[in-house]
Amino acid sequence: MTRVDPALAVAILLLSAGLPSFCESTPELLRRMDGSARLFTSATANLRVTTHTAVIDADETESGTLIIKRRGPNKLEFLLSYVGRNALSVALRDHTVEVYTPKNNSIQPYDLRKYRDIVQQLMLLGFGMSGSELAAKYEIENLGSEAIEGQDSTHLDLVPKSPDVLKQLKRVEMWISVASGYPFRQKFYLGGGDYRLVTYSGVRINPKVSWEALDLPKKAKREPVQ
Repeated sequence: MTRVDPALAVAILLLSAGLPSFCESTPELLRRMDGSARLFTSATANLRVTTHTAVIDADETESGTLIIKRRGPNKLEFLLSYVGRNALSVALRDHTVEVYTPKNNSIQPYDLRKYRDIVQQLMLLGFGMSGSELAAKYEIENLGSEAIEGQDSTHLDLVPKSPDVLKQLKRVEMWISVASGYPFRQKFYLGGGDYRLVTYSGVRINPKVSWEALDLPKKAKREPVQ
């Protein structure tokens, strides 16, 4: 099984939706993405994440909510909150990812500084990436139309062009809803047969989101940065 750096794995896990529909030619789509990227400010969604570990042929599924907000050009912050038995919250803050565990009321920060360019590229894959950036950073293949869970969709396959990104993320499949124009399913291939399947629902683009909505508990104990 290919091991993924914990900090970068958190970032890959949280990649999300936001691309326009591919029910058109690729050049038309990329031009439309250029316009959408200029208008993107925030998004919220519910999500379900299934992580497959190939070496033991096992799946683990979690659900939660996502809030994401643009702070500036090529700079996003988000808060992901998982619910259930393994409840936790994950926040992206500039060069760090902070993981909050309610059971012990602690926050574990991970330094993403050396992965900054990779993380920004992957995060903007879903939210706010322009068409010209997508074409520059990924090989794009339109796999055609599919009906999944009652939704008509366009199926895409993206392969990162960067050798550094390819070390962590081999390819991404996305199923983009024809009705909404945004992905409702993404599959991230991490190598060694491992993957993460992310399904989104209730996606809202550019809702009013305060910065306070992305805060972790202020009284939580903070651990040393890893």
